[in-house]
Amino acid sequence: MMIKSNRVDIPMRKIILGSLLFFMVAFFSCNHKKGIVGVWHSVRLENKDIDSFYIKTQQYIDTIGKNGDPGTNMALYGATNMDCLRQEIQVRFDSTKALQMRSVTNTIITFKPDGMAYLSFNGNMDTSKWALGADNMLRLTDMNAEMQHDTITWEVTELTDTSLVVKMKKDSSFSKVTFHPEGK
Repeated sequence: MMIKSNRVDIPMRKIILGSLLFFMVAFFSCNHKKGIVGVWHSVRLENKDIDSFYIKTQQYIDTIGKNGDPGTNMALYGATNMDCLRQEIQVRFDSTKALQMRSVTNTIITFKPDGMAYLSFNGNMDTSKWALGADNMLRLTDMNAEMQHDTITWEVTELTDTSLVVKMKKDSSFSKVTFHPEGK
């Protein structure tokens, strides 16, 4: 007959529970990394500073010269026909916004299982090594010679089979970019 001691059972339980926890974390981390492999198309950029700039610029366009007489408008803006000036500024503003939106929607990232990522920005290709840590930080190390292996870090705030959302920080500002997988 075997007698079990509590002193043996407790460390054994800790070892079993610790091992189980380790394997669960490793399993979920691997699945998380597998979930990012594939081709992702950018669909939306959120940045409060950029959004605020666009709102303020539109307000400026909508109100420029409305309170001035022709002499004041000529002195301030070099024009007396403010409707034409507003229309010209609006066309340029809309063109700039459309150019930014094209940049967003033409951004494609391909994550390969071997740890390589290929980033296409309006047809310009960049090659990086990628790693997704357990801390949900996606690290991209640029492999182009002129960049000398610079690393950027994005926080993955959402990763599902239909959405990848990354948060990019710079100084006190941040952007969120939403990607959808190819074909979805």
